[in-house]
Amino acid sequence: MRILITSTWGTGHVFPMLPLAHALLTAGHQVRWAAHGPAGALVTAAGIDAIPAGLSSSEIAAMREPISDHLATLPPPEWAGYAFPTMFGEHATPAMVRDLLPLAQDWRPDLMVHEQAELGSALVGALIDVPSVTHSFGGAVPPAHLVAATEVLRPLWADHGRDIPPHAGSFESLYLDICPTSMQTVPMDHIGARQPLRPVQDNGPSSAPLPDAVTTEDDRPLVYLTLGTVSNHAPALVTAAAGLARLDARVLIAVGKDGDPELLGSMPGNVTVATWVDQAAVLPHCSVVASHAGSGTFFGALARGLPQLCLPQAADQFRNSAAAVRSGVGLVLAGEEVTADAVHDAVRRLLTEDGFRSAAQGVAAEIAAMPSPDDAVPVLERLVTG
Repeated sequence: MRILITSTWGTGHVFPMLPLAHALLTAGHQVRWAAHGPAGALVTAAGIDAIPAGLSSSEIAAMREPISDHLATLPPPEWAGYAFPTMFGEHATPAMVRDLLPLAQDWRPDLMVHEQAELGSALVGALIDVPSVTHSFGGAVPPAHLVAATEVLRPLWADHGRDIPPHAGSFESLYLDICPTSMQTVPMDHIGARQPLRPVQDNGPSSAPLPDAVTTEDDRPLVYLTLGTVSNHAPALVTAAAGLARLDARVLIAVGKDGDPELLGSMPGNVTVATWVDQAAVLPHCSVVASHAGSGTFFGALARGLPQLCLPQAADQFRNSAAAVRSGVGLVLAGEEVTADAVHDAVRRLLTEDGFRSAAQGVAAEIAAMPSPDDAVPVLERLVTG
């Protein structure tokens, strides 16, 4: 088969699809990946043929500025409801369709796979009469976000002589769902055929050694703090670092490749600050994870049975945080609740109260039982061959 994968630019939107892409390649299928802006470099680094399509890095930066200005007027839990149809619908989709349609007409894929925020694949698939599969990047996107995107994109579909299906054309063929059922916070009745898919951390090859704080023999627990690649400049990072530094624990803080370790000030000897770490390699050594609750970190830690402190900043992070509290796998601090004392006390509870770890280990078992990316390949083959 020829499979054309599409994605937006976010690291958290690219990495969840890499395991499936590698499984398809291992099974002998041809895979190409069309991506906006900086995502192409992530795909290429993972050994997959990447093709630039849609918005360039400079166009993404220019588009984000007015959107960010508007988001500043809204409470953070409401950001996704505005940003999803505006950023991924109004701005990203027309540019992707412009570049993706001639690519698809020339290469003639047998199947298209798009992450949930990339909404151009559905239209292009309809135009070339090829199934378009939707791949989640976390829990299900609230249907209201997709309904809003549908209205934004209705004229684009009409320009191509088509009526837009519900939910911006998503779920017309199949939904690959990496979210464990116990962590789902959105009703699923707007989704048709669904294939569970185990979330697997696949960040591409890494030659970076693990920090000494991870590998040095030490009886103290290891606490890992990250706010990901988008929220890593949030003030909560400095505050959380100050709280964690007071624990009788080893603390590893990843500030991001574009982050500045100096912003954290002077840290005691139990704290190691890095710009970037191989998270998949770090997590097996951890006892607790404190993060923004982005889906990559959130599910990666759950797959290891790790209790979590969620410090949500935007988007699906609030939904993941709600799932953490509901299921008992973690605690949440948001907005003004994030103080050094509160972070210290919350993580101390996660380290000492067995109920959090027991609940997280239950979710880890649930994740382990989900079908693997290799198991999904025959499902996609049948979708093409009937």
